[in-house]
Amino acid sequence: MNDLEKSILSTLVYYDVLDRPLTGWEVFKYLIKGKSNIKEIKLNNVLEVLENNQELAKFINQKNGFYFLKNRGSIIKKRIERQKISDQKRRKVKRIVRFLQLIPFVRLVAVSGSLAMNNTKEESDIDLLIITKTGRIWTCRGLITIFIHIIGQRRHSNLTKDRFCLNHYITDKSLKIPFQSLYNAQTYVHLIPFWQAESGLYNKFQKANKWIKDYLFFYSDNKGGYLKTVEYNQFFNSIRKFRESILDGRIGDVIEYILKRFQEKRIKKDPLTYQSGGRVIFNDQQLEFHPNSPEKWILKKYNDKMEKLGFPELGHEKDSGLI
Repeated sequence: MNDLEKSILSTLVYYDVLDRPLTGWEVFKYLIKGKSNIKEIKLNNVLEVLENNQELAKFINQKNGFYFLKNRGSIIKKRIERQKISDQKRRKVKRIVRFLQLIPFVRLVAVSGSLAMNNTKEESDIDLLIITKTGRIWTCRGLITIFIHIIGQRRHSNLTKDRFCLNHYITDKSLKIPFQSLYNAQTYVHLIPFWQAESGLYNKFQKANKWIKDYLFFYSDNKGGYLKTVEYNQFFNSIRKFRESILDGRIGDVIEYILKRFQEKRIKKDPLTYQSGGRVIFNDQQLEFHPNSPEKWILKKYNDKMEKLGFPELGHEKDSGLI
């Protein structure tokens, strides 16, 4: 196999782990770079290989416009079912995110995880990435947590279905994700920004994470991203700005300090913070709560599949530094 054929196969293998067949456009869009030295690839090149390459045909099939590994046609039905579930969950996100415009120091709200991939299950929660104002990450997290909890939508204990998992906060001055891996590259390329307080912030996030290009051919850092239908509400934003004006001075500094100490204490006492197989980060630039990250097992399955197919040199993807 040449480099392009290997990249296409690698991409289909990765999404096979997620039980998700891909269209030709999606294979092109999420094409894994791996060890390839190819300088330029066009959509037509990928489609031509998918349709006519005899070497690749030994490993993949096509049906109804979807490409998948041989004997894995059953995942087409899963994709269609999960797409319908994802559509329903996104409508709920739209309703809730509209009111997050009221929360002081929120700068951007995006959906991540399986919902961002349109690959969510009925019982799944809803993962959010939230960008906050620098210097107010603890205050913003505290206020959002209280709000989501009061309206009965926060994930906790065994309550997960359709609940919001507030597991990742970064500040508007620390937009670069420091933990790099194929898993995180695929995760963040699917990110769906639903609302931003200032035009161009999502584009800044894209530019700050150019490292994704080390893993994927076609990550773009020159587009603003499609903001999913949550319109800028002038009334809500006026209320948010007024609240920020009150909490942006010395009073706000004291509140930020108190909330930081309170939250740090709870995080340090939680056994999940030190659980093997995940990552919990808590500082003034980033709050990440993934104690049970799927990253390790997804990459292990990917590596195992590549080796089983006879390409062990492509099956050495490492996680981003989990415990």
